[in-house]
Amino acid sequence: MDFSTMPSSPMESWWPYIISLIVGLVTCIRGYLGGTSCPTSTRIDGKIVIVTGASSGVGLETCRELAERGGQIIMCCRSIQRGIEAMNSIKSRLPNANLKLKKLDLTSLKSIREFVECFGDNRLDILINNAGLIFHPYAKTEDGFELHMATNYIGHFLLTHLLLKNLQRSKQGRIISVCAGSYEPANMPLTCEADKKNFVPKEWFGQSKLGLILMTKHLARLLRGTNITINALNPGMVRGTRHLRHSILMRNWTVRISIAPWFWLFMKSPKQGAQTSIYLATDPSVATKSGEFFSDCTEETTISKSDDPEIARVLYDRTCSILNEAPYKKT
Repeated sequence: MDFSTMPSSPMESWWPYIISLIVGLVTCIRGYLGGTSCPTSTRIDGKIVIVTGASSGVGLETCRELAERGGQIIMCCRSIQRGIEAMNSIKSRLPNANLKLKKLDLTSLKSIREFVECFGDNRLDILINNAGLIFHPYAKTEDGFELHMATNYIGHFLLTHLLLKNLQRSKQGRIISVCAGSYEPANMPLTCEADKKNFVPKEWFGQSKLGLILMTKHLARLLRGTNITINALNPGMVRGTRHLRHSILMRNWTVRISIAPWFWLFMKSPKQGAQTSIYLATDPSVATKSGEFFSDCTEETTISKSDDPEIARVLYDRTCSILNEAPYKKT
């Protein structure tokens, strides 16, 4: 027997199995946490789609795939420069993509009204309220609203309200609001103004997303019997977005480097996070669904406070009053 060919230690014979086990475990974790891919390849040729927050993350990936499916995509961005970079990144892979870039600042009621006025009486088939803000320090908008509430709720409320007439021109208009699971501990957003002394960004983020879900529920009831549906979704925890730029974790470069592998392992990619938005925008099976909440392309039950018709009605009426907008009525 030639003892020179035998491993000098047990690890020399076991390390391939250990590495294989680690790779297999990582693959399983990534596959599980990555969520479900959109189950349909339905095309939306000729349909007009508005996507807010289109310059990065989930919004960018949503625009990319819907453009690939033939949609006419209007990319709404606060920063035109970032919007141009985003549009060019899509064009590099899809040179024939039908894309338009429009400036839209959801923290400004003036900007929203100007955008809608510019859009005119054109038909709109799909509105995706995707833009979002989290962990931002205390700040007020030019209209006096807390920044999370303005970006995530107030801005999208007004945009949706003003575009209902355009959605009515579609054969089947769809409104899709990107929310978050962190709405659950939030209380009903009774005010759009924050106390600077006791300000907690995460709490205001949760309230703003709860407001968006309540808007979805109430509008679904008002729009019942029309050609418009409205649904909300949770994209999951997504890396590679600009949402965490104000987080404490992002302020120190050594911390950012140390947690990057864990972000990669336990969070979705933007493409994975966009799958439920794409599903709600394209799948024929949800054409008649309205007022529902989805996660990983599956309908989910929301907690009781977000499903209370009276709470939703009070908030809707209060928001219309704040914005000086008449409540929606069927024509």
